[in-house]
Amino acid sequence: MPLNSSVRENGEIIITSGDRLTIENAAEFSRIVREALEASKNVAIEFEPAVEIDITGVQVLCSACKSAAQSNNQFSYHGPQPQALADVIAKSGAERNAICKYNNNSKCFWFGGTK
Repeated sequence: MPLNSSVRENGEIIITSGDRLTIENAAEFSRIVREALEASKNVAIEFEPAVEIDITGVQVLCSACKSAAQSNNQFSYHGPQPQALADVIAKSGAERNAICKYNNNSKCFWFGGTK
């Protein structure tokens, strides 16, 4: 299943993760996220349950969150976070329980906090 995006009636853009968020499709993932953030104030990703994620995919998620915050947009997710995301964050040592200025001064919901 490929990456794609769709627009809801309220203007929110939903990006569907497809089955891989890895270095092989990082450029496409980045492009889709960038275009979505340029077109909407609210962008969210919905993860396929068995999505494969590597550290490059995690970096794109973090970069998108920061870019959104700098433009007063929101970048978040719908539904559950996949186990693959939790695994790559834990294995890479990227877990953060610190306050993130890009997440309304709350714990980072991508790297260990809650949404």
